[in-house]
Amino acid sequence: MPTSPPNRRSIPWRHIAWFIVLTFGLTWLVALPLYLVDEPVTMQLLYLPVSLVMMGIPGFIAWLIVRKNRPKGQRAAALGFTRPRPVPRFIGYLALAFIIPVGIGLLSLPLAAGLGLYEADFANLSGLQDTFADAGVTGIPIEVLLIGQFINVVLASWFINLLPALGEEIGWRGWLTPQLLPLGVLPTIIITGLIWGLWHTPLMLLGHNYPHLPGWLAVVFMVIFCTLIGGVLTWLTIRTNSVWPAALGHSTINATAGLPLLFSADGTYDPAHVGIAGTTGWIITAVLVAVLLLTKSFRTAPPAEVDAGKAWPGDFPTHAPDAPHPGAPDSKKP
Repeated sequence: MPTSPPNRRSIPWRHIAWFIVLTFGLTWLVALPLYLVDEPVTMQLLYLPVSLVMMGIPGFIAWLIVRKNRPKGQRAAALGFTRPRPVPRFIGYLALAFIIPVGIGLLSLPLAAGLGLYEADFANLSGLQDTFADAGVTGIPIEVLLIGQFINVVLASWFINLLPALGEEIGWRGWLTPQLLPLGVLPTIIITGLIWGLWHTPLMLLGHNYPHLPGWLAVVFMVIFCTLIGGVLTWLTIRTNSVWPAALGHSTINATAGLPLLFSADGTYDPAHVGIAGTTGWIITAVLVAVLLLTKSFRTAPPAEVDAGKAWPGDFPTHAPDAPHPGAPDSKKP
């Protein structure tokens, strides 16, 4: 990628180490109140704001590192903010960033049902009807309820969840991924997935995502999930040289977490095995990432012709700040 180091020897390991230490340390500090509260109601009140603040920490630490080590004109590009071009192609990848997580989440349901891990009712949606009945909502056609839930997924993906997801993705895909890419795509996906998954530990130990698993196993499950789905988000980032598709993909992943509830026969399911973050979701994601790797799809798009006089700083490689940009006027000439 344009903001990647030119070779393996140039990978800024010291910056990466500081990024990990500061991100993990600040995350645990922010999450600490959740471990000090014993009262369930207070815990529920604190959980959402604490988790939202946590999601902004990777991007904040990446910004601090970039601010210290990059000149002003190159900071936005180093965090994944570049001019999308061509625009129709960029919009296409944004659409894929939404469609892929929804598709994985939906495909995991019949797979889980076939493996005996999920009791589904695709015809009558009895679990969804029971859920609304328990909430006092009756007399509404089930088709209307289902459409309403999918509208909620769209709104959550494209608007509600997007900025918090962006806070994470600036760190993981906007900054960290390009720094590791000289190692190769597969090592980058594995290392980033390991870091990203372990970063969730404070919430995993409290039962987030996998409430039926012991804490240590929930962390292991999260690392596997983050590594696999991180391959998709890395592909979106490399193909667009932008953090926005990964942020939208991350936002959609969060928005689709409740999809199994819509088609459950009894309104219950085990997220460790059902849905995008469950083992059946892993299978589908692993197949997709394997196809992308085998077809050599992890390659940046050819750069577009840019008028140097109208270019943005992010339109040119920034791994060598002191070198003149390709096509830019020679600053040594009068």
